Amino acid sequence: MPVSVFGADILPPGHRPTPPGVHALAGGKVVVKPDEVIEGATIVIRDGFIQAIGKDVTPPADARVWEMKGTTIYAGFIDPCLTLNSTNRPINSPRSEFDAAPTAGGVNFFGVPGGVRDPGRTGPGYEAAQVTPEARVARSFAPDKKALDAIRQLGFTAGNVVPEKGVLRGTSAFVALSDVNPNNAIIDADTFQHIAFDTAGGKDDEYPKSLMGVIALIRQTFFDAEHYAQTHDYFRQHPQGRKRPEFNPPLEALTPAVARKMPVVFEPGSALMLDRAARLARELDLNFYILSCGQEWRRPDLAKDVGAPFIVPLDFPELPKMPEEQDWEQVSLDQLRAWDWAPENAAWLRQQGREIALTTYGLSDKKNFRKNLRLALDRGLTENDALAALTTIPARLCGVADRLGTIEVGKVANLTVVQGGGYFGPENKVREVWIDGRVYSVNPAEAKPAEKKESVNSEPDKDGKSGEERKKKQEELRELRKKRVAHSPLEDRGPLADFPAILVRGATIWTCGPPGILTNAELLVVDGRIAAVGHGLLKDKEFGGKAAFKVEATGLHVTPGLVDCHNHSIVLGAVNEGTLPSTSMVRIGDVVNSESVNVHRQLAGGLTTLNLLHGSANPIGGQNAILKLRDGASPEGMKFANAPPGIKFALGENVKQSNTSRTNRFPQTR
Repeated sequence: MPVSVFGADILPPGHRPTPPGVHALAGGKVVVKPDEVIEGATIVIRDGFIQAIGKDVTPPADARVWEMKGTTIYAGFIDPCLTLNSTNRPINSPRSEFDAAPTAGGVNFFGVPGGVRDPGRTGPGYEAAQVTPEARVARSFAPDKKALDAIRQLGFTAGNVVPEKGVLRGTSAFVALSDVNPNNAIIDADTFQHIAFDTAGGKDDEYPKSLMGVIALIRQTFFDAEHYAQTHDYFRQHPQGRKRPEFNPPLEALTPAVARKMPVVFEPGSALMLDRAARLARELDLNFYILSCGQEWRRPDLAKDVGAPFIVPLDFPELPKMPEEQDWEQVSLDQLRAWDWAPENAAWLRQQGREIALTTYGLSDKKNFRKNLRLALDRGLTENDALAALTTIPARLCGVADRLGTIEVGKVANLTVVQGGGYFGPENKVREVWIDGRVYSVNPAEAKPAEKKESVNSEPDKDGKSGEERKKKQEELRELRKKRVAHSPLEDRGPLADFPAILVRGATIWTCGPPGILTNAELLVVDGRIAAVGHGLLKDKEFGGKAAFKVEATGLHVTPGLVDCHNHSIVLGAVNEGTLPSTSMVRIGDVVNSESVNVHRQLAGGLTTLNLLHGSANPIGGQNAILKLRDGASPEGMKFANAPPGIKFALGENVKQSNTSRTNRFPQTR
């Protein structure tokens, strides 16, 4: 029977074509690492690794020689927070919402002990659907060629592909950005554990639905993971006569993070939540990094105290097009500041001594990365800092500094080749990238060497200005922008001065105590506390060796600062976590909004202290926070030290859902 040869397109084992494994890249400007450059060097690659580098290196006889004159060669760029549209959701199908526990007894109220199970997946799992730390990007990593081409065009050769959904999202995978089989592309299957303060996921009645609920869920999950690890360790050592502990994949997956063997990346989402993420990480004793929100400049004091590296997206807001010129008058000053400061955030973080790595994360069009990088450089980021943020720092954060990040003998041959004077010149295109010793042409049309050495043009342009003049003008503009401080709080907010003693004179003082109302009286404050009330306290002399700042208050009245015992006014996110009958685990102190305009409004009304409470959506709400309205203070700085803790209980129509269409949560009666 005749057989057609046209169907025989599968090569037999052992006869696959193998590209040459030895290459010599000769004559290029080699940037070994930031601050170390070799002009006219040769790089020898053998079997995917760098075999030799230097000016006097002779290409081996079996090497294919690549002419690199007129190019700049960097260690291959690394994106530590890369999205390639790979799903991170587990494969298992979701449980039915009517999948009741054996002891349910027909009760279908969500949240009732023994009632409907929390939505999740079939098989072992955690009780909250937004907790999927066992999800692994490595299990579903299968990027398409267009996504890889787009990221390679920017010069990236490796990246840490991250999960994108949930609160505890799972582990990222560090991969080579090559066209090889995904099995061969994955370098590290579990690089980081990822956490986001994300309230968008899950069903409407599914815990958590508030920001404070998300934080409580993260805290409790790590407490559970720590207990889980300790229980299993003890059982392994003493198994005889003891009940076998349960197996829980999500808690098992968190064991490396609990043991500080796996870094945890927090995505806080705002400048205030940056502080909360850092405090939560320290509370849980985690090795952590911060995915920048781009607004750290708003609260310099909080960013300085984080004590962890930042992964900084170059995702800047674009100015909208206004139908009429007058429409710009309706844009708030705060929005204008946000647009203005966005490109400077990376440089600002470096000025605060923070270590940064750059990422394409958040960019809907990754082609904007280089344009935005140029803006960041124009606003103060140095080229050395930018290069380190693309090479050495992400390599160290991702745990691959022994293999990637610099051009050194023995390391993997991942290289970024740029035509012309360097990557940071906007006119210089990426010519090709090398990944595991294999070349990927990015801009083949630019493959010929540049005719001129890159330099600052000293000839006048069409505006009559030379390159040196333009550079000087850019520097002047950059310095001018640095002086336009747009911090919130402003640098002049807060107390006018830190006086050791303050004397209020001539006021009518309502003591609200046995002395009653004192007219033409004096009030003395020393180190923030009332030292005396009465008449003739200082007589223009110093008190306790401290000069007093005098306030003339004739005709004015002084009362004790007002105290609000029931307040909901300065909360980030929802004031209720109403998904469960009892949410005593949430803390309103986790979501204090010290930047709310209500701080100013309540101070103007005489309020100085408040009891910030959870709402009344459920019988047992969250833990309270006693605050002093210290204008300009951080969320933690507003808290009343040593105030007794409390919790919110509620009765009435709200807790039994009388005013809502949802009637599936216990209780439904008083």
